Amino acid sequence: MAKIIAVANQKGGVGKTTTCVNLTYALKKRGRKVLLVDCDAQGNATSGMGVDKSITPNMYSILSQGVPAKECIVSTKYGDVIPTNKDLSGASVELVEMEDREYILKNALAPIRDAYDYILIDCPPSLEL
Repeated sequence: MAKIIAVANQKGGVGKTTTCVNLTYALKKRGRKVLLVDCDAQGNATSGMGVDKSITPNMYSILSQGVPAKECIVSTKYGDVIPTNKDLSGASVELVEMEDREYILKNALAPIRDAYDYILIDCPPSLEL
């Protein structure tokens, strides 16, 4: 079962994305199965992993449309990634009315947790939902 690590800080520009992308690749090079989950609407972890930000399904699809996480994973030579783009910024508004919205990501990752040693979550620089 994967160890899930969320890299979070309220301030932007402190190296959250850089840490996630580099740690993903370093762990992969050590033979670990790693998934990077890009939860920042800027999508810099997505592009940092060499994935086009316009690809769908993505993190927005998981949070707002209930698409299984497994369908959103993109494999790269640096590790696996669940990509995102600017559409994710609208998800916080859509999630306001959803029941158990605090657990959507946790529940989405549960079915794929056994497939990885580590799941790294690149969080946005905010304290919102």
